[in-house]
Amino acid sequence: MTSKWDLFSTQNLLLGAGILIYLAAFGVVWVLGFIYAVPLLVILPAIGYYLFQSLLKPVLLLIPMFAATYLGDVASVIPEGTIPLTLFQIFLLLTITAFFLNYLICDTNRFRTLGVELELLLLFTLISFSIMYSPNRGDALLTFTRMIFLVFMLYLIINILKDRVHFFWIFGLMTVLAFILGVLSIRSALLDPLTAALNIQAGGTRIIGRGAITIRDPNVFATLFFVPIAVTTSIFLSELRYKWRIPALLTTLGLLAGLASTYSRSAWIATAFMLLMLVIYYRQYKMMIITFLLVMVVIMSIPELRNLTLNIVDRLLNIFAGSEDDSSRIRILLGMAAINMFFDSWMMGIGFRGFPEYFTNYFNLQESIGVYEPHNIIYEVLAELGIIGFGLVLLFMFAIYKKASQNFRMSGTEHDRIIAATLIASLTAFVIFYQFYGGAFVSTNMWAVIGLILAHGYYLKTTQNRLPKTGPAPPQLPAATDR
Repeated sequence: MTSKWDLFSTQNLLLGAGILIYLAAFGVVWVLGFIYAVPLLVILPAIGYYLFQSLLKPVLLLIPMFAATYLGDVASVIPEGTIPLTLFQIFLLLTITAFFLNYLICDTNRFRTLGVELELLLLFTLISFSIMYSPNRGDALLTFTRMIFLVFMLYLIINILKDRVHFFWIFGLMTVLAFILGVLSIRSALLDPLTAALNIQAGGTRIIGRGAITIRDPNVFATLFFVPIAVTTSIFLSELRYKWRIPALLTTLGLLAGLASTYSRSAWIATAFMLLMLVIYYRQYKMMIITFLLVMVVIMSIPELRNLTLNIVDRLLNIFAGSEDDSSRIRILLGMAAINMFFDSWMMGIGFRGFPEYFTNYFNLQESIGVYEPHNIIYEVLAELGIIGFGLVLLFMFAIYKKASQNFRMSGTEHDRIIAATLIASLTAFVIFYQFYGGAFVSTNMWAVIGLILAHGYYLKTTQNRLPKTGPAPPQLPAATDR
């Protein structure tokens, strides 16, 4: 990487100016006796130095941005605002600024594009047009704005992540945070005797004390476990040494317990498909069967775990019961309303984010106990954007899955195979999850997985181009002879 001007001199100049400003501020605090500001003066230089280094290496801000999504509502800076300001939004804006300044200062490689701009442009054009006739224009415009910023995040990911180790830093940080949150969730939801007894008495039709540590909605909180479970399972099923695979298995079991504490049937089904996908990819059928049997032996030998498992099974079997619990019954009402909306305006839909407004034309809120948000991405798109929007969404997802499959074929090392398997399995989990829940268009973690898939594809192509090109030697012509 070459500089447009002398970065070393600029760095020293800025560093010297920062030291002088710090000494001046420290002197003012000391003279005026503001003793409470001394800790702030200790912290601010460290933050300033970290931000300065992020101008040279924007990945220093990108990786914490991924971690900030796990903090959710707990890390809301302005929680009561119309648009809650979270740490993720702060890191996203800081990363955009750092990358822009880095791109101006440094003569970097050419700007990377997503490769799916046409699909996104067509989809976003339809959404923009549908907002004009949407009955819920304010919410539609806000949701569309969030989607645009998430696309900016995709560009950041593919242009900043250029080293394999960065992917594992992100996976590692996500796994550690998810494991900690899982332990806290287990402690609050599963290990509390009173909560466990009430859940057993309810028989799966009503859940008390569902785990949701950093996000109010337990179902959305459950999606935080998708990527960590996928990466630890991939490591366990891979051909790495057992010193990595055994800890990965133990971590996976802990993450699965954290996932169970959310009582999110949508997430359970999505995780089951994700694990099945990984087993088929790695062809480790015997190992998974043995592991499953060992886990079942442990569960059956401990009464508390046995009762908990029966409660979870009851909860899972009731997902399509319809009349057994309100959650299943309301999903049926939402689906019936979506079908009516689609037939009323099948070509281009009723307008982006129009589902909540039109739902009351078919059912009253007393029947749905106040729930009016769509709980399935397929019928949400068909109702709001029509058959054209549904085709455009399929086109976009087909392009992403095509690139994820190409990453499989290009992965030449076990580490790259782990990354590729983790990402496509995680994306599949999100897609299945949003067949039972709403909010796919603004799912930060799902868009982040898409960005990681695109970035990994760039990395694999760059790595292949660096490898020496070998091939069969060209045929040699016979030597000429004199006659």
